[in-house]
Amino acid sequence: MREKNLEYTLDWIAIQELVAEYGQAIDHGKDTGDWTRWERVFAPEVTSDYSRFMGVPPSTAPRAVLAQFGNKALECFTRVQHSTANTVRTEFSSPTHATVHAYAEVSHFFTMDGYPQEWTLVGRYTHEVVKTAAEGWRIQKVTLDPIHHRGNLLGLEYARGKRLGTP
Repeated sequence: MREKNLEYTLDWIAIQELVAEYGQAIDHGKDTGDWTRWERVFAPEVTSDYSRFMGVPPSTAPRAVLAQFGNKALECFTRVQHSTANTVRTEFSSPTHATVHAYAEVSHFFTMDGYPQEWTLVGRYTHEVVKTAAEGWRIQKVTLDPIHHRGNLLGLEYARGKRLGTP
């Protein structure tokens, strides 16, 4: 356990900002097509574990690859909104490593036959974060644990990469 001094407080605030930026940067990437903002929340090599959500095994890759994955996974949606709650818990394992738990509600919007549709995922994120000398705090591993979803389940299939007319 770290001593709760000024350095601890500054690190805690920086991590809060990082976790909030994770969701905001996804929305920005979808809205603008510029995924570099989302890419910057990650360490140069990042492990993503969306296995419970997307059915794909965890993978470790350069952060640019994860940004491309985000772009592809969200291409069928007209808009997305990642509402990430304040961090539920930040556990420091050292002055440069921490585990962060946060709740999220993520809405995905799309149209079907001209009618607006929504699919929303409620879940928990676990972020393993590392403090780098060059970039400050960055996400080294992200895990999404889905708890509940509502709305048109075609949204889930879209997020998993399926498209209408494909097996």
